[in-house]
Amino acid sequence: MADRVKIDADQLAEVRLSTDGKRVLLALLDDAGQKVSLSLPADCLNALLSVVPRCAEPGAVHKLDSWSMGVAENGQDLLLTLRTPEGLAISFALKPWQVEGMATIATYGNSQRSSPKVIH
Repeated sequence: MADRVKIDADQLAEVRLSTDGKRVLLALLDDAGQKVSLSLPADCLNALLSVVPRCAEPGAVHKLDSWSMGVAENGQDLLLTLRTPEGLAISFALKPWQVEGMATIATYGNSQRSSPKVIH
């Protein structure tokens, strides 16, 4: 389906809720400074937020929902993408030897692990 109207917004000028609370009203400015209005159903906001990249907080531990791996743009490295159930996604460019090392540790464990400390 062809786009009927394409809006390339340069800036968000205003966001507000309609008086009945059913729509989100956006005032946008294009690159020429012209104001464009957009009205969306309020119940679509979660779908919009699910595609927005989010930053991971330092020290935070997240559950893994899914992962994918493919060849990076340079054709040599691998691109590993980890996704949380909340929609957070972060990608890493890895060397093949790094992936092999992770696979070895996952398969055989870390042989350099220190012995557990015993407290009497």
